[in-house]
Amino acid sequence: MKKLTLVLLLIASVGLGCKLIESIRSGGGAGGGPSIGGFGSDPKADVIAASKKFIELKAFSAKMDGVGQTEIKSQVDYIAPDRFHVKYLAGTGAGMELIMIGDQSFMKTGNSWSKMPSSGNSSVPTLRDSFTEEGLKTLSEVKFEGSDTIDGKPALIYSYKNVTPKGDFPFTSKMWVNKDTGLPMKIYVEYDNGVLKNMTVNYDTESPVTIEPPIK
Repeated sequence: MKKLTLVLLLIASVGLGCKLIESIRSGGGAGGGPSIGGFGSDPKADVIAASKKFIELKAFSAKMDGVGQTEIKSQVDYIAPDRFHVKYLAGTGAGMELIMIGDQSFMKTGNSWSKMPSSGNSSVPTLRDSFTEEGLKTLSEVKFEGSDTIDGKPALIYSYKNVTPKGDFPFTSKMWVNKDTGLPMKIYVEYDNGVLKNMTVNYDTESPVTIEPPIK
């Protein structure tokens, strides 16, 4: 149970890093991709549009590298609405894996999978459900920072400040948005206080994702 609690805390940290993406889950923004023609003429609308397009995806993968009390390095696969596969690659929990499907949780330590009590998942849905359009109320200082290239693909860069809707953790962030698809490719977050200091998230929105129970 202690290990499951630790894993859920790490996922919560990841959720804070992706707070802006999740904060628009209930709507409240322009549709489509960034206003590419304007190249940042309305940066806030661009960020909202890219975020809304992202949360409409049925599945994606993300690689996360963070610094807190220890190093955080993980791979996360997600399939809407409630399938997660988390691999902890370094730092706290290194070598562990967690699969969550609805109210089922499975944990891998060493070479063995074990099924966790379903009650241990009670906090997982709130990682998404709590991030509503209320988060947009504190979005500020949104700026267009120019262009870049990620893995050979053109990207537009935006910076902004915000506060997490739960815990009131202020943070600053940069978002790289694919110029062609309008989808976020990378996010870098720095927290002003709290255990987590910074987090870099690289998104893969093109590769297929499969998440199934590891044991019956």
